[in-house]
Formats: sequence, C-alpha cells, structure tokens
Amino acid sequence: MKKIRVLHLIKTLGLGGAEVNLYNLVRATDHERFDIHVGYSYGGEIEQRFRDSGVRLFKYAEGSHRVKSFTSLLIIARLIRYVRRQGIQIIHTHNFNSHVWGVLAGRLAGIKVVEHVHDFRYLDPAEFRRRRGENGQYRYAKFLRGLADRVIVLTRQNRDFLLQNRLTAEKVRHIHNGIPSFDAAVPATEPARRNLLEALGVRRPAGAPRPRVIVTTARIAAEKNVDLILRIAPEVVRQVPEAVFLIAGDGPLLETLRAECRRKGLDRSVKLIGFSSDPAPLLSAADVFLLPSFLELHSISILEAMSHGVPVVVSRGVGCHDEFIADWENGVLVDPFGASGWAEAIVRLLRDEALRRTVGENGRRTCRRSFGIEVAARAKENVYVELAGQ
Repeated sequence: MKKIRVLHLIKTLGLGGAEVNLYNLVRATDHERFDIHVGYSYGGEIEQRFRDSGVRLFKYAEGSHRVKSFTSLLIIARLIRYVRRQGIQIIHTHNFNSHVWGVLAGRLAGIKVVEHVHDFRYLDPAEFRRRRGENGQYRYAKFLRGLADRVIVLTRQNRDFLLQNRLTAEKVRHIHNGIPSFDAAVPATEPARRNLLEALGVRRPAGAPRPRVIVTTARIAAEKNVDLILRIAPEVVRQVPEAVFLIAGDGPLLETLRAECRRKGLDRSVKLIGFSSDPAPLLSAADVFLLPSFLELHSISILEAMSHGVPVVVSRGVGCHDEFIADWENGVLVDPFGASGWAEAIVRLLRDEALRRTVGENGRRTCRRSFGIEVAARAKENVYVELAGQ
C-alpha cells in the first residue's frame, strides 16, 4: 500500500505542550504506512529532536508572525507550493496560527485538513476570560469553524461545543493525549534525591526530617494559577514543617512571584527554579504533584507525574481532569477558584504514606492503561486512513 503523506503544521518547535505532544506523536506513528512531514515557522528547544527522529522538516517562515499580517499570504502560498511538490494528502494543524494558514492552504490546494485543538479557541469567551485567559486571535475561530474535514478535540467540553455549533458527529473526534511509556520510572535513591534538592537550594540540617517535596511544572502565567501556591504554602508548612514546594517553569509572572515569595518570607519553603527541560528528575524526587490551573485541556505534565507514580492534586472542572481522575482514587480534585481544600489535600497525602502510595500507583495504572502514545497515534492514524480513502 502506498504511504499516506501527512504534513503536520505548528508554529514553533519549543518545549510547549502541543510541541511535545507532536514530537511524541510523530515518533509513535507507523512510518511504514505514513510519510510524515513537519512544518514550522521557527525553532526551539526540541527542534533537534525532530531532526534526529527522521521526519522531514519544512520551515514555512522565519520568526513569529501574527495571523493578521501580510506575511500570512506568503505563508499560505509557501504551504500550497510545498503540498503540491511533496504530494501531501493531509494537513494536520496543531495550534491556532498554523491552523489558519493550514486550513486555507489545504482548501486552496484541494487536500484534506485535520484540525487538532490544543488551545482554547472552542471555550466560551466569557468563561475563557473568567479563567484568566487572554488571546484576542481566538475571536476569528468562528469564521474557520467547519472548514476542516476532521476536528480532533481533547475534552468533552470542546466536543459538545462543536456539536452545539453545527458540526456533525462524523467530523469531531475525541482523542486524548498520550505519552511514551514510563514503566521503568522509579523514585530517586535517597543520595540522588538529596543531591538534587541541594542543587536546588533545599538544605536538610543534620537530624532534620527528610524534606517532603511538592512539585509543580507549569508556565508561570495568570491562567496557571501558580500564585495560589504562595497562599497555601504557609498552612502546609505549619502542619508539615519539612514541606518544600518546587515550581519549575518560565513565563511572564516568574519574577513577580519571586518578589512576592521574598516579601512573604517563603524563600526556604517555596523554590521557583525556572525552566526545566526534563521533568523526570524532579518527579522522581516528588512526594506530590500540584497543578492548580484555571485552564488546561489534557495536561502532559499531569500524565508524566501519574506515570511516575506521583499522586496528583489538580483542578476540578478544568479540561478533561474529571474524565479520568476519580477523586482520592487515582488523584485528587480541588476547586481552583478558592484556596480551601488545597492545603488540606497536600497535608493529608504528605502525612499518610500508605494513601500517598495507593493514589500514586492507581494513577500510574491509569496512565499505562489509557494514555500510552501508541493508543493516541493509532487513533489519529485511523483518521488519516479514513480521509485518504484507504
């Protein structure tokens, strides 16, 4: 059977959730059946990983460009030319800008388009603002709705939104994210854990209890609600003095939160450690994973923590959390719009080792059973085969 040629489109090859998800997807795709190309406008931390994976890379622009710019016309023309030269049959878009360019190029070139929704274009605008979301470009999404041949969504909310807005059930596919297997992930040895914490500025005085580590990996931005950690940390530390919060990530509010941390005298118990390219060492040293965000779809960070057997404490009613997390069974769900309940959940897990181990192990099983990247890749391959008529 002739290979189906697919061009994935994304804006950057940095270390964002959509980018990591795409990298995992192209590696897990059956390259005996599919010829995979990746188009992007500028590089980033994982550009070399894509090169090493053997997929064909196509740089359709230099730098970051807005949808409402003259450059958009040039990008669409370049995409059409590439599609025709390479015999591409399907364009698969992965963020809003690339979808605007990709769906217009696909329609003009007469090929199929898959819209993969990794962002909040299909969340009610008022709800998006209530959850601290900011992106004016999403107001254009309604003009493009329905142009794609298939729309892949990560949450029931997105699926229901589209069905209520005149898309047919045949067009919409609800497919969760997947991650590579972490079955081999084990907790760090005590010396390795101690060395890691000391490198991050966490000191353990002689005779003091072992530090209890709460890890957060997130972009330090308003919608991630990371400032809530500074509000709950004093109560957690009061009840568990050896508790330490490690917050890994970069973003527009990083320095603001660092200043607030110093002002509140939380420097010893809250460490904003900046961007981390590899979460595995942090997760291997973690007792609890914490993510109190207002906005998520299907967080790769949560899946990575669960796959390491770390119990997760995350937001109720956000993204698809409620679809796969059963409260106090394979994770803990708490309302992100208030501080109540967060400290209590963390303290309970830190104090009860058996409960912590049970919730973490149940999370690992959930991840292994439902969220392997191979499951997600096969589901998307089925969409390609369907569209290609094979």
